[in-house]
Amino acid sequence: MKRILVILSILMVISSISCAQKGYRIEVQIEGITDTTLLLGYHLGEKKFVADTAKINNKGIAVFEGDSLLKGGMYIVIIPNKSYFDILVSSNQHFKVNTTIDNQIDNLEFTNSPENSAFAKYQKFMGEKQKAMTDLRNEMQGVAQKSDEEKKFMDRMNELDKQVKTYWDQVIDENKGTFLASIIKSLKPIEIPEFKIPENTANADSLKWVLSYQYNQKHYLDNIDLADDRLMRTPFFQSRLDFYFDKVLLPIPDSINYYADLVIEKTQSNKMMFQYITSHLLTKYQASNIMGMDAVFVHIAEKYYLSGRANWLSNDIIEKIKNRVNELKPNLVGSIAPNVTMAGLDNKTHSLHAIKAKATIVYFWEPGCSHCKKITPILLEKYNQYKDKGLAVFAVYTQGDMPKWKEYVETNKLTWLNVWDPYRNTDYHKLYDIYSTPVIFILDANKKIIAKRIGIESLDSILDPLLK
Repeated sequence: MKRILVILSILMVISSISCAQKGYRIEVQIEGITDTTLLLGYHLGEKKFVADTAKINNKGIAVFEGDSLLKGGMYIVIIPNKSYFDILVSSNQHFKVNTTIDNQIDNLEFTNSPENSAFAKYQKFMGEKQKAMTDLRNEMQGVAQKSDEEKKFMDRMNELDKQVKTYWDQVIDENKGTFLASIIKSLKPIEIPEFKIPENTANADSLKWVLSYQYNQKHYLDNIDLADDRLMRTPFFQSRLDFYFDKVLLPIPDSINYYADLVIEKTQSNKMMFQYITSHLLTKYQASNIMGMDAVFVHIAEKYYLSGRANWLSNDIIEKIKNRVNELKPNLVGSIAPNVTMAGLDNKTHSLHAIKAKATIVYFWEPGCSHCKKITPILLEKYNQYKDKGLAVFAVYTQGDMPKWKEYVETNKLTWLNVWDPYRNTDYHKLYDIYSTPVIFILDANKKIIAKRIGIESLDSILDPLLK
């Protein structure tokens, strides 16, 4: 009986601890302000969202609390004067924060949160080093380049950089397994190895650069745990992700598709991170202004959304994605342009693929469009400049007013091939995704799409190599 009572008492203690730790309770005391409201927000991508609010009492204390745990991440305590400071929210969500209104970062103290105490120490250290680096840069103003004095400044900067990297390693080692360690590691740039280039190698420096670049492509995100969804609630995660896809990788659809798949596959063990990165990349390449990147949108849409792997969207939205893929897929850069046969002003029918030319411009336009009025004369000049070198223009009039079209063509001496499809029997507007004018496509001799939706100012740089 006594043993049973002991076991029951242990179970009651465990139960009480479990109940006490249920949900979150973050007590914040800020000396210097009373009788106002604090906000508890969090980072997500480039935006900030509010998770909770709490009233400060006459002692300067506010308590954020809730019955369920907060999602882990870097949170911000926002003060009515628009200033804020960061705290880490991870597994332990019962702790106290103390600071002052006049110097929030330097006076940050935590109770019952060793991880946040280490984070506060880290913030102070980085603030000191950043100030020291700024002071050095200010001192360097006016110093002659490649002088002994500049070299001394650079040595001091390198020493500061070395101190920061050493401190990062120290924080990671002392806080193994914590969210703080994951944050610091994710901020560390990867170490590119020294490649041994055989002696007497031609262009050794160029080869070394290429090998370093290729290594950086493959390993740039190695220090970021893509299965830790807490990282997506930090102010730097999305910028690191975007820098990788915008600056590290070449803007070539096949290359970006390959690395996008590698990144997404690393999130498979974490549903939230999988959803975040897949959604971000889909949106990113749907809205990209870089020519050809719609192929990345199509790839991600088909592989993850239309396949059913990304199953968090409604059927209506999935249907819209599917429709957009169907609009883009026939006219992706690198694919053979859809063949269309249309009537011309000469009362004959003309097939796009029947045109024999080194390069063909497919021009969708109409005389009443204000932008077309600016582009058409310039395009005519380019046509006259390049037609003897093998350029053809397949100019598609997108409206239905024959007299107006004919008058404009004759008045402006548009001697290229002028065609129309007033009833859109060819579905050219769907095949080429034409929802406004003017639109320019450039095809090679095999009618492969080389460029699309380009500005008139880009024609020379694309046509010159095609027509050589």
